[in-house]
Amino acid sequence: MIGKLVDRTIDDDYEELSERLFGEGNCFSASEVRKRMYGMKAIIEAIERDGEESIRDADTLSALDVKKIELQMERQKFYDQRNAFNRLIRERSRQEELNEILVEAVKSGNLPQLHYERFDIAPSDNDLLVSLNDIHYGANVSNFWNTYNSDVCREMMCRYLDRIISIGETHRSENCVVWANGDEISGNIHQSIAVTNKENVIEQIKGVSELIAEFLAELSRHFSNVTFVSVAGNHSRIEPNKDRALISERLDDLVEWYLGARLQNFENITIGGGEKIDHTIYLVDVRGQTYCGVHGDFDGSASKVQALQAMAGKPIYAVLSGHLHHNKIDEVQGVKTIMAGSFLGMDDYCVQKRIVGRAEQMVCVCDENGVRCSYGIPLQ
Repeated sequence: MIGKLVDRTIDDDYEELSERLFGEGNCFSASEVRKRMYGMKAIIEAIERDGEESIRDADTLSALDVKKIELQMERQKFYDQRNAFNRLIRERSRQEELNEILVEAVKSGNLPQLHYERFDIAPSDNDLLVSLNDIHYGANVSNFWNTYNSDVCREMMCRYLDRIISIGETHRSENCVVWANGDEISGNIHQSIAVTNKENVIEQIKGVSELIAEFLAELSRHFSNVTFVSVAGNHSRIEPNKDRALISERLDDLVEWYLGARLQNFENITIGGGEKIDHTIYLVDVRGQTYCGVHGDFDGSASKVQALQAMAGKPIYAVLSGHLHHNKIDEVQGVKTIMAGSFLGMDDYCVQKRIVGRAEQMVCVCDENGVRCSYGIPLQ
């Protein structure tokens, strides 16, 4: 192109240059080729001029460009701050709305009176560590292997309470730590967060919260101090997509809030004891040993145990978890792992996946050295 238009070293006709310039099969007329070549020449000259300007200005930006970049940076900061603020407002609004619905549900119901009575419990060298995991209150299961509903759940809770009291008497245990590591409710708002659906789930929260409140009130008669610690599970998330769900938006958290209000007059019951690291992890001290509580949906491998050890910021004796619906005690690199079962038993998911299981929970007798012994408690 330069040889034809600038140097004049090419004498070929424009039409003859068509395929050489634009590729085989592109046979344009001489007039078309000439116009295209002049157009290409103009583009090349413009690029060269811009390049020369860039070279001249390479060492410094104009004051206008600098101001423009600073303005864009400040604008981006504003957008980020506004998005963070809106997210905070949205989270608080959801929590306040749920609290209001729960309060109305409680006011409209007839709740039994829970009276605190002081009992003198003899000091001893051990405490009980009692699981209350994966209750899935509100689930309705009826198959060949299992029947589960709210009434069955209450029956299981009563039988479990009797066994706990019996174990405590056998070992003369002084205190009781109840750990409820998620999925207290079945949850059914995964497709929508409409108010009608929230009210449906609020009934689940109200039901399981009242059940746990009565459970703790009865334990307070048999132990010097009762501590309730909990972390939310995956079944109570609001957002249906687990990858987009916020870890701070789990409806199980409302259970702890309810229990704090319901049992505020019980002097020997502590709700939310221990140290909450974040919404997914807590630490609780039992006879001088540190136990780390998680639900288990984020912690399904041995490497995660070591990660929890690092995240805790202090040596931990054991990790308490649920999620997989069966009892198991193991050890990973010197850290004991204690996994408790569920109240639910075999549901339709288990049948489809050919997973055989049973409803069960776990009670551990703990002293200053850790777990002295453990009891797997069948609930069916």
